[in-house]
Amino acid sequence: MTDLLLDYAKEEWIDGKFKEAYDLASTAKELDPYFLNVDNLCAAYRVDYVVETKKNKVGQTDLYAILGLNPYDPSLTIDTINSTYCKLVKLVHPQLLSSPVAEGALRFITIAWETLTNESTKETYDVRNGLRLPRKNIKRVAHQTGTGSDQEAQVIRVGMKRCRPMEDSSRRICAKRAGYH
Repeated sequence: MTDLLLDYAKEEWIDGKFKEAYDLASTAKELDPYFLNVDNLCAAYRVDYVVETKKNKVGQTDLYAILGLNPYDPSLTIDTINSTYCKLVKLVHPQLLSSPVAEGALRFITIAWETLTNESTKETYDVRNGLRLPRKNIKRVAHQTGTGSDQEAQVIRVGMKRCRPMEDSSRRICAKRAGYH
């Protein structure tokens, strides 16, 4: 019975019906959890189902859902992401599971892991998808220049390379061209 359900799941997957394939594999797992590779196939079908159905606010595939993680969990760390990645890779690796669904699942899992374990790409992904606000690591300090009536407030970005005002840099460029500097 379990092998028939897994065969039907494979046929549904080939037809592009990922939800039905995942449902059949989940049913097969419930009927006989000790059947050969039923956990592996169920995990691989789940990844394809999530890739096709779970979209974030922007309409892209939700990388946290691929790994089965909650992006709003305050205890979510890179170590948690790494351990989840290792568990999934052990389940769907093509050397352990000789199925075409395993190759695609491994590819999606790896993409999600690479994005979410790199701090800069994770922050970019989270900000772009509305999961958190961007960090504000640039301090702005108001600096008064000039005297009398032509006082103007100039914003200096602390921590970044400061550039001279435009007129000074244009004079410097002209002086370099003329050979004075």
